[in-house]
Amino acid sequence: MRSTTAPVAAPVAQGRFPLLGHLPQLAVRRVEFLQSIRAQGGIVRIFLGNRPVFVLNSPEAVHEVLLTQSRKFGKGLLFDVARPFIGNGIITSERDFHIRQRRALQPAFHRDSIAACVGTMTDLAEEQVSAWRTGEVIAMDLVLRRMMTAMLVATLFSTERPDGATAVAELGERVAEHLTTVMRGVFVGTLLPAPIASSPALGHRRYLAAAEALRELADTAVRQARHDPDDRGDLLSIMFAGTPGKPEGMTDLEARDELLSLLMAGAETTSTTLAWALHELGRRRDLAERMKAECDALPAGALPGPATLPFTDRFLREVLRLHQPSWLLMRRALEPARVCGVDLPRGAELIYSALTMHRDPAYYPDPLRFDPDRWLVRPEKDLPPGAYVPFALGNRKCIGDHFAMTEMLVVLRSIVSRWRPRPVAGHRVRPVVQALIRPNALPMRVSPWPAG
Repeated sequence: MRSTTAPVAAPVAQGRFPLLGHLPQLAVRRVEFLQSIRAQGGIVRIFLGNRPVFVLNSPEAVHEVLLTQSRKFGKGLLFDVARPFIGNGIITSERDFHIRQRRALQPAFHRDSIAACVGTMTDLAEEQVSAWRTGEVIAMDLVLRRMMTAMLVATLFSTERPDGATAVAELGERVAEHLTTVMRGVFVGTLLPAPIASSPALGHRRYLAAAEALRELADTAVRQARHDPDDRGDLLSIMFAGTPGKPEGMTDLEARDELLSLLMAGAETTSTTLAWALHELGRRRDLAERMKAECDALPAGALPGPATLPFTDRFLREVLRLHQPSWLLMRRALEPARVCGVDLPRGAELIYSALTMHRDPAYYPDPLRFDPDRWLVRPEKDLPPGAYVPFALGNRKCIGDHFAMTEMLVVLRSIVSRWRPRPVAGHRVRPVVQALIRPNALPMRVSPWPAG
């Protein structure tokens, strides 16, 4: 039942410019600006030009929009901009179509299915890290991006052919290059008015060309999968298999869009999270030593996870707290809604930032301190719902959250079991805020652990 209490108007964030609204602050100091307005209320209005946008600052507001009232909210402007680039897959689709597609993909992300992929993940990670040489400086941000893309491609497709590993590596390289460009285009198109965002000076043609190249790669993969036996067991086979909601399985176009969505969500965010993880390991030898000892003690055949690698799992959860790569996500009110006492009109655009939520001292004491053991003092279950949302919530929660955590545990184990990564003298790592928050560059020198 709709509350009869008088609504509380959402305050307007300070520093609004005529015509431009709060675009100058978002252009220059995006995260700092969103962090600064948290103190102004649980829901605060900002303006992108003359377009009002409601920022959700409280866990209660995030939880209501993403979970308890989720049927009243759609994906929003960010995903409208992404749709022409990556199609109508699980990231961008809405309502009944989204639910049907999610159900069709779900078997690929069951724990048993993910466990079956661990061997492939481990082989790819070991192949990469075993090629490093003592004292070599590795561009970790680039290496991890290629590694995670290749890992995702290898688990999406079967590679039974003798040239399968080479084909996966080559495809992973091309996909990683295009994904980065496309995500930058989505970010520009979300924040800026369409006439400005589509300007050639901002690289709009380059973004479109990269999106077209990605679609061609995905189309090729789908066509090849159609001609392979149906028992390959990979994700494309699952897409083509019938479900109660759609006995004939996905069309080629639907499968292509889902493939692009999973590549976009699965490769870029995991590689960025791992880059920040190695940055923290390089700064803290004590944490690296704890992780190595835990990984070395993992019994042969044991699957990586919270039960078998508890410290490494806490370490990753702390990376996702302090260095959450997705700094901005959006929703749109599909009908009038009241959230935490604020009336939101139909069509209202909403923003929430998991990154700024994860740095709120009300929930995380000394929030800028990297401390994996904070999760022993106050585990996630003791936080207010909505205060820790690295993979979102509700029916829009990332379908591949367990898959991504498993991938990252596998990669960290492969690296720290063999190498101690250290920062390069004179290089200062700083965050670059575009579609994701990435390190500007992450050169690291690798050396073997001392004997004994």
